[in-house]
Amino acid sequence: MLATTQGVAAADASAAFPSGGEHLLGELERLALMLHAEILRLRAASQLTENQFRGLYISDEQIDAMRDIASPDKTAGSNARSSAPALDALERHIAECEQRIDARCAATRRAGVDLPLERLTRIFSLSPLERDALLLAVAPELDARFETLYSYAQNDVTRKRPTVGLILRLLGTNPTACLELRGLFSAGSHLLRAPLLRVSDEVPERESALLSRALKPEERIVDFLLERDVVDSRLAAFTTCLSEHPRALASLYFPKEFAANVQQVATALRDHGGVLFFHGPSGSGKRATAQALSAETGRSLLVADIRQAHAAGAATPATLALLQREAHLRSSANLLLTHVEALMTEEGGQARQSLPLVQTLQDFAEDFSVDDPSLNLDHPVLFVASESAWPSSGGAPPVSWTIFEFPTPDFSCRSQLWQESMAAAGARNQPKMAAELANQFVLTGGQIHAACRAARTHAELHGRDAATLTTTDFQAAARAQSNQSLSRRAQKVDTVFSWADLVVPPRTLQQLREVCAAEKYRSFIFAEWGFDRRLMQGKGLNILFCGPSGTGKTMSAGIVARELALDLYKIDLSSVISKYIGETEKHLSEIFREAQSSNAILFFDEADAVFGKRSEVKDAHDRYANVEIAYLLQKMEEYEGVVILATNFRKNIDDAFTRRIQYIVEFPFPEAKYRERIWRGMIPSCAPLAKDVDFGFLARQFELTGGNIRNAVLVAAFLAAEEGGELRMEHFVLATARELQKLGKVPTRSDFKEYYDLTRERI
Repeated sequence: MLATTQGVAAADASAAFPSGGEHLLGELERLALMLHAEILRLRAASQLTENQFRGLYISDEQIDAMRDIASPDKTAGSNARSSAPALDALERHIAECEQRIDARCAATRRAGVDLPLERLTRIFSLSPLERDALLLAVAPELDARFETLYSYAQNDVTRKRPTVGLILRLLGTNPTACLELRGLFSAGSHLLRAPLLRVSDEVPERESALLSRALKPEERIVDFLLERDVVDSRLAAFTTCLSEHPRALASLYFPKEFAANVQQVATALRDHGGVLFFHGPSGSGKRATAQALSAETGRSLLVADIRQAHAAGAATPATLALLQREAHLRSSANLLLTHVEALMTEEGGQARQSLPLVQTLQDFAEDFSVDDPSLNLDHPVLFVASESAWPSSGGAPPVSWTIFEFPTPDFSCRSQLWQESMAAAGARNQPKMAAELANQFVLTGGQIHAACRAARTHAELHGRDAATLTTTDFQAAARAQSNQSLSRRAQKVDTVFSWADLVVPPRTLQQLREVCAAEKYRSFIFAEWGFDRRLMQGKGLNILFCGPSGTGKTMSAGIVARELALDLYKIDLSSVISKYIGETEKHLSEIFREAQSSNAILFFDEADAVFGKRSEVKDAHDRYANVEIAYLLQKMEEYEGVVILATNFRKNIDDAFTRRIQYIVEFPFPEAKYRERIWRGMIPSCAPLAKDVDFGFLARQFELTGGNIRNAVLVAAFLAAEEGGELRMEHFVLATARELQKLGKVPTRSDFKEYYDLTRERI
């Protein structure tokens, strides 16, 4: 509670208030005098009744004992009614008190001190009567003794806060003036619209006449008057105020033309305010840009996460009004609403948002940015930020909004961001490593900073110094920052294989290494050598793996992904292909959309099921099947990532896809020498292998692919484990015979030679 008001009256009338608290104490003294005058008028009119129910009301003696906070007569005794000063003398004293406060406020202004109450009055252009009405509602929050005074003045011990009727009597000079002042508490008044105070809506007051309803100040307004720099408690969960020194707009990593356009528009809005709609991927610099532009005009930036507010059910007009008030209280701070896509995101062509909420947002934006002559503001700017563009189902955004689409950083910007973030994390500044990471991962600036912080934290948790961070550490952190939503229609493929495990002809191996080199230097070729100016589309890397089943296509895709330090996602065709018209295209659109920010390799196994040849149109089914293929062609052109198509039958792939494929890698049926390497490579070093096993015989006699050989080795291992001994030749012979049976082949003596009788006995 504030210090007592005793002694305030004796202060030097010309002295400046040393603090906002001292100013409030002076105002409380004036309010107490006004209340005492009202009590005298009520007593004179015999409107304060007494009866036998003592203790259920405030006695005259108790009030007179409290007169020392208001009365200039310090010699008053217990007979308060007879010793109270005359009403006219009290009113003169009130006038003197007002003059003294005004003089001290003027001295405070000359001293360069901005008192909170004066600042609040100035921001909302409050009249003296509006200011006094607010102070009367605030008084019990500053001095609990006012609750007793209000109860006495209202002849009701339960009414500890001032009612509208009491405030009108205190501020109005006559009944006619009281009726005119009733507008102070109308719905459109400054006091209630801001809001600075609220009329009680508690039962039973909700149905009472307005004059009988109590007034309560907003908690945030009390905090403001007490100079407490806090965000309203109803906003604190999703709102922060950024006042630290931000980066200058010129230091942000944007294309020069984009940065110039933003600066030009912001300069134009500086003199009259406005709305800027920013949309782009997370971490693309929307918040940093809003903060930089705010700092250029000397404003702080209030940031509200609409996604969090919406999840908590707080994305309402009342919440937006509180945000507007918070911005005004902070010297007309600019306001940034982030993650507005929570209200607007479309899914599957259908608007998921509530259109009334979108309309509420538009109305709020217009109200925030349009000049209001009743408010003393300096044209704040509202920033509306979203990860998605404005949805078509929500109607066009207002024409007064200025829209900017924030791009994903190009290769050059990503390289600089990696260098800067690595240095901030304490890692060695290696331009070559930064360029490699920039080429591998298409991330925004925010994601790159987060990846470097995560890599440093991981190193510290394992007792390593940040200076020891390697490319592998940053690659792992970057993959974690990539979009993981592909898992809804694709399966992540982890591989333990390396180049040494891959048994293919040298030509095939050379092509796979060329594929890896092409991806490693793709961004460099496009950005540094200028090929991006020659190619509007088709900047992605499309590869076709073709060959019989089991020849190593899936294994090679995993090895390529591991070499490039990228995730590999195998597309689940069962979740993509649909018999319903348009559904397949929708699913493919979702896959390619999510893949843009996934930094992953898309792997379409059995690709001819999706990328097959177009057929002659004989019925509606043929027509829509061809539409699907045409749609895929378009998506392949637009996609800038890595796509691997695998098929057992190259001839089944439509020629139009073949023209869009940079590399076609053939996986031939393995020759005997490669088959022997596969047989030997399938046996772990710790497996108990008998000396009688002849892998050369198995490779020469049986034309099996790597997949078939893998199956045979596993069956042989199970047979050996059942017998509790070593892996012997007979186990491999029996397992091979069973694999041939699966392929529809009958074991023959010419194939199995001396082992033929064994197969006759066991198969």
